[in-house]
Amino acid sequence: MKRFRFDAGTAKPVTHDRSDFTIQPFVRSGGRFQTALMTLGENGIIGCHQAAVPQLLIVLSGSGTVCNEEKRFISVKEGSAVFWEKGEWHETRSEKGMTALAIEGEDLTERDILLEPHDTNLP
Repeated sequence: MKRFRFDAGTAKPVTHDRSDFTIQPFVRSGGRFQTALMTLGENGIIGCHQAAVPQLLIVLSGSGTVCNEEKRFISVKEGSAVFWEKGEWHETRSEKGMTALAIEGEDLTERDILLEPHDTNLP
């Protein structure tokens, strides 16, 4: 067994594109995919940027809002996830703080996601 740490002291601050959050890379698998823990503090933001590859954002704790290039923000909270296609512009914000796991990779598709789809008519 080998132990690893991923406390706040190992996370990297991100401030480009008006961003204010920290990122802690977790796993990269030969270029197929990579994962990272993203932590937004109070009034944190992952500034508007284009997805370099398909990306799944899984909210582990807290809440916030996300949008795509249409700038229509929707609420996300613990237990929800959002998928963006390669090239899609998007932004994530949190007023009270949020922790999320990002999974991204060139070959990731919506068909790979085993989570229950969210009924868009629900809050």
